[in-house]
Amino acid sequence: MRSGAIDIHHHYVPPGLLEEAKRHGKALGVENSETKNGDTALSFSGGPRYALHPDLSELTRRFESMEKGKIAVGALIAHTASLGYRLDGQRGETWCRLYNDGLHDLVQRHPDRFVALAAVPLQDPPRAAAVLDHAIRELRFRGAYIASNVNGQYYNSKEFDPFWKKAEELDVLIVMHPEDVAGSERMEPYGLRLICGNPADSTLSLGYLTYSGVFDRFPNLKLCVLHGGGFFPYHLGRFDQGFAVRSGSRAAQAASPPSAYLKNLYFDTLIYRVESLDYLKRIVGADHLMVGTDYPYTLGDWMTVEKVEALNCSDAEKEAILEGNARRLLKL
Repeated sequence: MRSGAIDIHHHYVPPGLLEEAKRHGKALGVENSETKNGDTALSFSGGPRYALHPDLSELTRRFESMEKGKIAVGALIAHTASLGYRLDGQRGETWCRLYNDGLHDLVQRHPDRFVALAAVPLQDPPRAAAVLDHAIRELRFRGAYIASNVNGQYYNSKEFDPFWKKAEELDVLIVMHPEDVAGSERMEPYGLRLICGNPADSTLSLGYLTYSGVFDRFPNLKLCVLHGGGFFPYHLGRFDQGFAVRSGSRAAQAASPPSAYLKNLYFDTLIYRVESLDYLKRIVGADHLMVGTDYPYTLGDWMTVEKVEALNCSDAEKEAILEGNARRLLKL
């Protein structure tokens, strides 16, 4: 595998998966339709349609962008709305296994350019654990990919423990991306659901995770939160203060304030400004940062490597952010 920057935030939808949805959509609980613009849209269990960016399945422009952005390796993750959380557990497992087969096919065809993170049916945590185990042991995947909540349910319930236990047992990285954003009905103007809502939902999810004791039950769990961790690292003092002053029925279940769990958390570099990235590095450490572009979306930063190179820090720290941390966490 070539040396160079590793992109931990690299979306992909296998064309074969879309063909499966066309051929067997009724059995899968998935509808594959076409928008007025001719783009593919998916719907799960009769839920809302999600249009897919045409470049999610395309490779030529992807390779061009990777070369321009100095990205040597893309860690393939799903299109988050396509994880299929609205499906029942059995159909969700079938869908995620099909998704993972498609990711595996691309990695097999371009092993020097891609690695994969597993889609898992987190609406059924025991099934998600089984899918993760198969993806890691049999498909040689490098971790898993989840949304910031599951159909509006955040991760303060022990219901998700079978999945966290399996991730800790396998010692793999879990990458989390916002989806099903809380309050999104108020964010339609100006594209604020993506601009403000996505980082806000990651922040909310981290609040549930750090206050509820998940990282006490699973002290070796490793979670990477995309978009620079949402707003969480920049209001860490407020989260800690909240831990200190809450009392009675509102008391946190965690043993320590949120900042104590930075040891479990990793973040990508998708925050656009060098000075913001410098702050994040100082708060969490260079050893907890990885490159993230959010390919192929226009809100992404396909030149984020340049921001890392512009940091006022040692070459060793830059190398860690660009590829060293990802190689260690993904076991490359």
